[in-house]
Amino acid sequence: MENTKRLLLALILSAAVIFFYTVFYERFFPSKEAPGKETPEKIAAEKGLEEEKGEEKVLGGKKEVIQKKPFKEEITEVETPLYRAIFTNHGGGLKSFQLKNYRETLDKTSAPVELVKPSGEVMLQTRISKDSSTEIIPFHLKESKTKISVSQNSKEKLSMTYNTPAGLTIEKNYLFNGDNYNIETEITVVNAQKQPLKGAVLTGLSSVIIEKEKKKSDAYHSGPIRKVKEKVIRQKAEAPEESGKEGLEWIGLEDKYFLSALVPAKGSNPGWRSAVTAENSVSASVGFPIELKPGEKALLKYNAFIGPKEYNLLKTKGNGLEETIEFGFFSFIAKPCLSILNFSARYIKNYGLAIIVLTVIIKVLFYPLTKHSTTSMKEMQKIQPQMAAVKEKYKNDKEKVNKEMMELYKRHKINPVSGCLPMVLQIPVFLGLYEVLGVAIELRHAPFALWIIDLSAKDPYYVTPLVMGVTMFVQQKMTPSTMDPTQAKMMLVMPVVFTFLFMNFPSGLVLYWLTNNILSIIQQYQILRKAA
Repeated sequence: MENTKRLLLALILSAAVIFFYTVFYERFFPSKEAPGKETPEKIAAEKGLEEEKGEEKVLGGKKEVIQKKPFKEEITEVETPLYRAIFTNHGGGLKSFQLKNYRETLDKTSAPVELVKPSGEVMLQTRISKDSSTEIIPFHLKESKTKISVSQNSKEKLSMTYNTPAGLTIEKNYLFNGDNYNIETEITVVNAQKQPLKGAVLTGLSSVIIEKEKKKSDAYHSGPIRKVKEKVIRQKAEAPEESGKEGLEWIGLEDKYFLSALVPAKGSNPGWRSAVTAENSVSASVGFPIELKPGEKALLKYNAFIGPKEYNLLKTKGNGLEETIEFGFFSFIAKPCLSILNFSARYIKNYGLAIIVLTVIIKVLFYPLTKHSTTSMKEMQKIQPQMAAVKEKYKNDKEKVNKEMMELYKRHKINPVSGCLPMVLQIPVFLGLYEVLGVAIELRHAPFALWIIDLSAKDPYYVTPLVMGVTMFVQQKMTPSTMDPTQAKMMLVMPVVFTFLFMNFPSGLVLYWLTNNILSIIQQYQILRKAA
């Protein structure tokens, strides 16, 4: 009876580990919060970063109003093989950024993914902060281009300027690449005025956490993210504002699949700020401090990345943006799994088949261990009568029972824990693959066959989880057992529990486990047949 209770507890705990893994990881391995000794007001005064409060701003503890000078809006559409963007001369910002290769839903008529959310803000808008005021720069296009087309393997430039009668000149240049989502940006400030210029040039990202995104059942982060002093920090919604003045490598806004980020040039050391408001609006910005004497100029550089979280694409940047993908605690397993999937899919053009290939590779690697485990359990089954005799003979002396059991195992060269070792070792692989299928945009809307049209979503008809449960039952019946009849009956609950657990898992993960079960059945049949 005691063994039965222990087995039931083990089943419940196993189910809980798999089902609540994501919540467990977030609870016990939370993102580190940024140091908060300096107040945002103090940092703002030192770096020229401002806090938004409607039209009012706080700079160095003093309220100010953003200057919005009258201007004639000029619009430029930029189209590459990867995206379609709408730029405005109002701060030289983005009004729209649509990804051509990604749709909002699986419907073929669905709109492309829009990464400039409907917040009323302009992304990549540049402002200048000086003399306790902040001004949105009303640029003028150097060339009146209403559309710029960027073909593959080519680059195109968009230039804007701003001049004041007093002699201040600001030029902003965007360089677009037809092969990626990176936008190289340069801002040149020339002080031809008679007096010194001291302040900051600010560029920001802004968005809105849409209500339907907030209510998603997954636990993946959506909001500000940054890398400061080699640490990646995801800002929580309950931390409305965070800021700093050094050590920034990049800052951005993310959801599970997409990212907008600013990557300052090395050595520029700008200040930074990110915020989450009660209205679900989120923002992130960088501020480059400038101090120019008459006749001096400053060149400020940063890259803007706006696009999907494709691991290989981000990895090639060399700036650590691939760390925005939430691979979880088992990232050391998840990353190789994703690399194998991407490599396989490159040739077979189907991520479902790529998952099957990955499963075969894992089964081949684990085969020696599986063989040893099955053989060991078969030997354990053979000595069951002797084990029962020992328990009966020394039933009142547990210490003697344990000693005699160890001698029995030693005599027959059996390791009692080797039977469950393959399953234990596969749990990290399972959890690593679970993370891959949950966050890899490569599998978003990726079809397999028949009714499985999205490997990152659950099986809509629950066919694969049910078949998986059947194969798990068959595998269980084939596995040599050393349990008593009561324990054996309890184990029959396992396929039922796993079937219900897997019903809401990504269909790609169910496909992996189903393929794994089928291969295990074949392996066990061959091993037991040879042993017989």
